[in-house]
Amino acid sequence: MSGSSLDGLDIAFCEFQFANKTLHNWQILQAETMPYSEDWQARLRNLPNANGRDLALAHAHFGQYVGELVTVFLEKYAIQPEFIASHGHTIFHFPIQKMTLQIGDGAAIAAVTGYKVVADFRTMDVALGGQGAPMAPIADQYLFSEYDFMLNLGGIANITANVNGKYIAFDIGGANQVLNKLVEPLGLEYDEGGRLAASGKLNESLLQQANALPYHHETYPKSLGNDWVREQLIPIYTQFDAPVEDKLHTACVQIARQTANDITQLIQQENFTKPTYRLLATGGGAFNHFLIQCLQTVCNEHFTIEIIVPDAAVIGFKEAAMIALAGVLRIEKLPNFIASVTGARQDAIGGAIYETQRKRD
Repeated sequence: MSGSSLDGLDIAFCEFQFANKTLHNWQILQAETMPYSEDWQARLRNLPNANGRDLALAHAHFGQYVGELVTVFLEKYAIQPEFIASHGHTIFHFPIQKMTLQIGDGAAIAAVTGYKVVADFRTMDVALGGQGAPMAPIADQYLFSEYDFMLNLGGIANITANVNGKYIAFDIGGANQVLNKLVEPLGLEYDEGGRLAASGKLNESLLQQANALPYHHETYPKSLGNDWVREQLIPIYTQFDAPVEDKLHTACVQIARQTANDITQLIQQENFTKPTYRLLATGGGAFNHFLIQCLQTVCNEHFTIEIIVPDAAVIGFKEAAMIALAGVLRIEKLPNFIASVTGARQDAIGGAIYETQRKRD
C-alpha cells in the first residue's frame, strides 16, 4: 500500500484461511514500511501537475521500484508468497467523471519479483458507476465485523459502519495530510503523539473556515481524492495566521467534530440505535494520542462510544492487509467492492492479474 503521506511502501505478509468462501482465520505474519527515496517522494508529490509522457513513464518506473522494494522485503524475511497484491499510488481520483488512477505497473512488479501480481483494483467499481472508494469496508466486513464503526485515520480519514450486517462507508475529510503538512516548516515528518497539537489552542475562526467546505456537508456515498485535500483544505490551514501548535490543535478538533457529525448522520439515517457503540481506530492517526482524545471527548457529547486502538501492527498495516485480502477475493472471484458503499450498480470484483514465471535461484 502506498498512501498519501509518502513515507514509504507499507508491506504486510498475511495469511488468510478460507473454506467454502468463508474466512475462518487471518493474521499479519510480517510487516514493514520500506521508506521511499527523496527522489521518489518528490516525484510522486509533483505527478498531479506532470505532463502525459512523464505520468506514463512514472507508472512504469514506479512499478519497477515497487517490485524492487518488495524483493528486498521478501529476501529479508525469507518469504515466498502465493501472489502479491498492489494498490499502487493514487494520482487522480475523479469518480464522477468515471476515472481513477493508481500508478505502479502490475506487469513490472511481476517481472521484477517473479510472482503473480493483482493490481488496479478500483477501476472496475468506478466503471460500474461507483466511487471506487473507500475499499476499507471489505476488510471491515471480513476482518473486523465485531465493531460498529471502523475509523481509518490515514492521509484521508474514512469510516465504515456495520449497521446490523449492512456496510456503509465514505471519506470524512483530510487527516494526516493536513497535520503532516503543518509540521513541515519545523523540519518534522509528523507531530509525534500529537504533543504539539496538545500544547496549542482552538482557533474558532480557522475551525469555521475548514468546516465551511461543501464536502463536509454532503451526504454519503461520497469519496475524496488527494487533490481535494491539497487544493481546498490544506491552504486554509497553511495560509491562516496562527501558531503551528494552534493550527494542529484546531485540525485535530475539526477531524474529531466532523467524525462525530458523520457518525450522528449515520445513526439517524440508518435508525442505528444502541446504548453503546464500539469504534476501531486504525491508520497513522491512531498513534496521535491527542487526536484520539479529541475523538473520545467530542463523540461522547453526542452518543456513548468506546474507542479501541489495536496493536501497532494492525494500526499501521491494516490498509496493506486490506489490499492482500482484496487480492485473495479477486483470485477467488469474489466481490471486493460493496455496491451499497460505493454507489455502483452492482458489487465489483476489482483487480487485474499479471502472471509470470517464477525466477529460478
